[in-house]
Amino acid sequence: MFTLKELEIFFKLSENPHISNLAKQINLTQSAISISLNSLEKKLGEKLFDRIGKKLILNERGRVFKQETFNAYSQLVNIKDTFSSNSLKGQLNIASSKTFNSINLSLYIYDFISKNDVNITKYSQNTKEIINEVLDSLVDVGFVEKEFEDSNIIKEKIANDSLIIVTSDKELARNSYYIDQLYSKKWILREKGSGTREVFLSKLKYLEDFKITMEISNFEEIKSILLKHKDTLTCISKLAVKKELEDKKLFEIKLKNLEFDRQLYMIYHKDKYKSRLFLEFTSYIKKCFEKI
Repeated sequence: MFTLKELEIFFKLSENPHISNLAKQINLTQSAISISLNSLEKKLGEKLFDRIGKKLILNERGRVFKQETFNAYSQLVNIKDTFSSNSLKGQLNIASSKTFNSINLSLYIYDFISKNDVNITKYSQNTKEIINEVLDSLVDVGFVEKEFEDSNIIKEKIANDSLIIVTSDKELARNSYYIDQLYSKKWILREKGSGTREVFLSKLKYLEDFKITMEISNFEEIKSILLKHKDTLTCISKLAVKKELEDKKLFEIKLKNLEFDRQLYMIYHKDKYKSRLFLEFTSYIKKCFEKI
């Protein structure tokens, strides 16, 4: 019904009744102040000030109006200050593939929250689901490892990755193999829709001879089975098993004439509004992954 500027001038006039003095204080012309006040009074259908000489004195209706609008006005001023200040405020919805869960994305997000007054909700989905949710604007930013093209999605590379075959059998890992020589092993793969699974299977020949023993969505569960059962293999992000490889709990099996190099992406809708929070967050995450 009335503007924030009209309310602001009303409240300032109630404290400083001399229009000429107020004009200097808020860097407006006396005419602009008078126009704003007249507009407010016209909308209300009543005078809020008594004109006494060169002063404006709140009348009985003005005092009631001030009392009734003070809380709402204060809240609007706080909101305005929040959005115009340099501090980061707001909420982001983030979805990441399970590969990103295993390479410290959650830690990076937590560090960002700790340094800023923001709220970030993060949950895990497979790559196909994340792409759909970005398209539907259900998430602000997604993290995936799948190659895809969609004219409605911006895709920014944030890291290089490679998929490797791993085992807990140290003796098996001493040699290199053609991939079909390993088909007889017990294979544990990610669920359908997983970027890791799709990249791996897309490179295999004679798929009718390749058998999947079990499908699991959680990397940690896959690693637990591998550590306990030496006859099991999986294809997994090298970044996801970095610690296990360093600790010599899992071992990479070298393949002949076959590599699974890929890129990790941060994605968002092409029409996504790039708020300061969005820009600061995405820039921070990209810098974190540069260190990997």
